[in-house]
Amino acid sequence: MSRWWFKAQYIECCNCAHGCPCNTTQIPTHGGCNSVVGYHILDGACDDVDLSGLKLGYVASWPGAIHHGNGRAAIILDERADPNQRSALEEIGSGRAGPGGPFEVFAGTMAEPPEVFVAPIEFRMEGRRGRLDFGDVAEARVGPIIGDMAGDESSARMLIPEGFIFEDALMVNTDRGHARTSRMDFTIGDSNAFFSEVAYNL
Repeated sequence: MSRWWFKAQYIECCNCAHGCPCNTTQIPTHGGCNSVVGYHILDGACDDVDLSGLKLGYVASWPGAIHHGNGRAAIILDERADPNQRSALEEIGSGRAGPGGPFEVFAGTMAEPPEVFVAPIEFRMEGRRGRLDFGDVAEARVGPIIGDMAGDESSARMLIPEGFIFEDALMVNTDRGHARTSRMDFTIGDSNAFFSEVAYNL
């Protein structure tokens, strides 16, 4: 088992209503979960492999609640990573590197090992707007939640003091997104998104 840790900027986009009922142990808004997630690693390592500055993508789909299983996943590795870094990112994203964040937890809900891709990753998070691009695998565009009454941009946050994915996140909106692999094909939009900074195994 590898020893790993990282601090990262985090974007999560999914098909649930804002706030995502999964965070309060409820059933997903539409029965199942489709998500596009990205990490920009600010500082981190796996064993003696430095991961600072690299990016990692994670795409997943479950037909029902996550804990009911039968999910499918894809890991997208930063094409700028060298072979050792790619191996380390794959170990972490697949959950094989051991506890920390959601990776090992989610691995236990998958019907089969994840697909693995190497691609250019764009990760942008500016105020309440952002984007994820994982080559031909997936993309998402994020903007603020706009109030129906006054048209103001929401500044709401979600706090989960013992959260295993994040503890404090800005609630934003998935304006649009999609993913397509041999095992998954979904579109999301006008739905939940989060911006956060996370720290695992520190």
